[in-house]
Amino acid sequence: MASTSTQASDGKADGSATGVKPSEAQAGDPTKSCAGEASCSSSKEDPADEIAHIPLSESDQKRLEHAEQLKQEGNKLYAENDTEGAVAKYEEALQTAPGASTKQRAVYHANLAACHLKCKQFEDAVQDSTAALELDPSYVKALMRRSAAYEELDDLEHALSDSQKVKELDPENALANKTVLRLTPIVNERREKIKDEMLGKLKDLGNTVLGKFGLSLDNFKAEKDPNTGSYSINFKQ
Repeated sequence: MASTSTQASDGKADGSATGVKPSEAQAGDPTKSCAGEASCSSSKEDPADEIAHIPLSESDQKRLEHAEQLKQEGNKLYAENDTEGAVAKYEEALQTAPGASTKQRAVYHANLAACHLKCKQFEDAVQDSTAALELDPSYVKALMRRSAAYEELDDLEHALSDSQKVKELDPENALANKTVLRLTPIVNERREKIKDEMLGKLKDLGNTVLGKFGLSLDNFKAEKDPNTGSYSINFKQ
């Protein structure tokens, strides 16, 4: 199930610098990357680092510690390219962790998203990234993984939106900055095309209606008043 869909270890390699999309880097530890980059250039700590600060009962604390061990086992399998094995460990971690450990559960979902990216299961990657963000809305890695998945699904509006959100949360995030820079002109071009298509359809509809009266939109001209900025519609034969 090899794929070029995600990078998962902190480091200095940067797929975008060589023209490679965020989802086209190699695999590693899914808890240590954003989407497809070896480095997110992010100062944000992994939510899992907050495990010691969660007020849990003794039994729930033991469950969480077990879940964290399962996550580590999943990370090891992921690094060894045993993605199916990693998925099984992350899913077991989700089943084991207490509901109150929302930060850790968000990490497990984000790790599943990394696995789905690696296997080119992009809709599943969106689903697990979204689940992670429902638990932790400011989780940068989940946002970038969902952005990468959306881009692979050619949903560039949402891909750009997620990357822009990361820029708000972490202005120094290199991957988010590059993604926004790359996608913005493409999205703007698509928006303009959609607008032109809609205007064309409206014009066709208008001509269809007016045609019943022997008229067309060409018989009407909009003129702007330079003093007021308002428009008036003038009829011409």
